[in-house]
Amino acid sequence: MWAVEGASGTGEAAESLWAASAAVPAPGGEPLSTTVQADVAIVGGGLTGLSAALHLAELGRKVVVLEAHEVGYGASGRNGGQVNPGLRLNEQQAVARHGEAGRGLYRMGEEATDFLAAVIARLNLPCRFQRPGVVRLAHHPAAFATLRDAHAALVARGIAARLLDARQAAEVVGSHRYVGGMIDPRGGNVHPLDLVRGLARAAMAAGAAVHPRTPVRTLARAADRWKVECGNGAVLAGEVVVATNGYSDALIPGLARSVLPVNSFQIATAPLAADLHDRILPSGHAAFDSRRLILYFRKSPDARVVLGGRASFSSRLDPARARRDYDVLREVLVGIFPQLRDVPIAYRWTGLVCITPDFIPHYHNPTAGLHVLLGFNGKGVALSTRAGAWLARKIAREPDSCAIPPTPIAPVPLHALRAPVAHLIMQWHRVMDVVGR
Repeated sequence: MWAVEGASGTGEAAESLWAASAAVPAPGGEPLSTTVQADVAIVGGGLTGLSAALHLAELGRKVVVLEAHEVGYGASGRNGGQVNPGLRLNEQQAVARHGEAGRGLYRMGEEATDFLAAVIARLNLPCRFQRPGVVRLAHHPAAFATLRDAHAALVARGIAARLLDARQAAEVVGSHRYVGGMIDPRGGNVHPLDLVRGLARAAMAAGAAVHPRTPVRTLARAADRWKVECGNGAVLAGEVVVATNGYSDALIPGLARSVLPVNSFQIATAPLAADLHDRILPSGHAAFDSRRLILYFRKSPDARVVLGGRASFSSRLDPARARRDYDVLREVLVGIFPQLRDVPIAYRWTGLVCITPDFIPHYHNPTAGLHVLLGFNGKGVALSTRAGAWLARKIAREPDSCAIPPTPIAPVPLHALRAPVAHLIMQWHRVMDVVGR
């Protein structure tokens, strides 16, 4: 589960930065306490489920969303707020894995940021969205060579990407840590909790019902419909969407063992003084670097540096272990920005992101009327919103330019040993980062 650590006497707040700074109120709604009818029941009140709910409601379907906690409780409301384009594979790789159907998956990643920007504009969502681009940074010359190839590929497709040498990267980021970089103009930043709350409000305005604090207990066929049991209530629906991502449990047999939920840790500094604010990410870019152990950072709307990454690969939160993980991020922050050495950390939080073994989203349709959509691998702000809309159109039998090819639910081998094995892999990647491989 998402957790926040605030140690007494440290001055660190015991909540995420986004919860502390949200401007959009929680959308309200009450736990489900009766049996209701719906065309579609959606399990999960994050970006995937709410995007599906919004677009289904706009297509005239009766939709009920069931969220075990509050809207935005999971990764959708606690992520780094980076709006990143693309998938973790190129078009040729997508076709190699899925045949011609892979092109629709590739298009989904390519369209995702434009799609999210259009949804935000159309619905006038007050989520502090800005789009100066996302900076991909090379921490080693070999990584910069890879960036040059990526830049050439983007330019060949008509995308006005900009390659940065070391001096230009330092000007854009405010750090001399990197040998170069590339700006992809399609990327940007958003306040994630404001976004997910705004999307929930828009879905409700379109006619969807949203029930927080309503954990789903069982899911079963009842005649020609699905019965979704929620303790004090139930939904009878023609179709069901499960969008639980890293919080998937035993509701659907085998689903939890088909993905790798891992903690992503984040820290946020105190607001920067004017001179630091002007020198660090002065144009407001989101940034991530080329290390194998994913690292991302940006400035928040209130002038803090927010940095996150995989400090460990555990899916459990041991307070002692977590403090060491936060300390790792603090060391990384100062390594990138030595000028922040004396700036205190004001917020620290963590939670589960959903990693799939092939690093692409998964769509499962294990039986008629049951849809599972999850696994956005750190690119979920835009990609999950686009994928939710695609699934809505699929259910409503409406055409779409994108698709996620269906795959069977397949358990990850040695899933029970994922934490120690992943930790060993992480240590290997950390060594490779140091030597620049």
